[in-house]
Amino acid sequence: MATHAKSSKVSLTKERRQETWHNLTSEQQAVLKQHIRYQHTSLFVDQNLIGHGSTWQFVAYNYNDNYDANTDPQLYCDCGRRLKHQYVLQNQDATLIKLGITHFADHIGIPEAVMRQLQTKIHHLDFGLDELLQRIRRHAGLNSEMRQWFIDNHTAYPDLPVDAIDFVAHSLPLEKDVQAEIVRQYKKATYTPKPRQPRRKKPKLNKAAWQELFRDI
Repeated sequence: MATHAKSSKVSLTKERRQETWHNLTSEQQAVLKQHIRYQHTSLFVDQNLIGHGSTWQFVAYNYNDNYDANTDPQLYCDCGRRLKHQYVLQNQDATLIKLGITHFADHIGIPEAVMRQLQTKIHHLDFGLDELLQRIRRHAGLNSEMRQWFIDNHTAYPDLPVDAIDFVAHSLPLEKDVQAEIVRQYKKATYTPKPRQPRRKKPKLNKAAWQELFRDI
């Protein structure tokens, strides 16, 4: 029987995802919502995903943080379907349309191949969010000394993600590679070499001591 490699992607159950989310402070939830919005907005800013010839342009992304709980308020597609991710598009006539990713082909004629590409990328973002929530469950963030150091010195590291400071300031773990880079920079910046200890010369044995040492040989 053929064996399949175990996927390294993290997928939380609805109950664990909901529990983890509700254990966050309102400020932490706001940071994560902004992070999700930034990721999805960045995905759609790339016009190649929709097509240069499309009359529809991406306007906004909305995340339904009540999707798992199924409580009000909710977000919907224009066809009435309840959504976790809602995408707002606008055409040349300033008409707005609110869609879920599975209805792009039905409502605005996005090619099936492009829609599948979008779905794959969005699923990848969802797995990334689940991995982040799992890291939160494991308390995988920086320690207090590293957090304070990064808060004080984050402007010296412009190549790190723009929301890294918000994550660290609110005691949220970053993606593994980003957090590992901060740890590396912290150790480099705070490293203090140990002072060299003077080498002690071993006392030499005089002739009488050598004679005493070998007396019984």
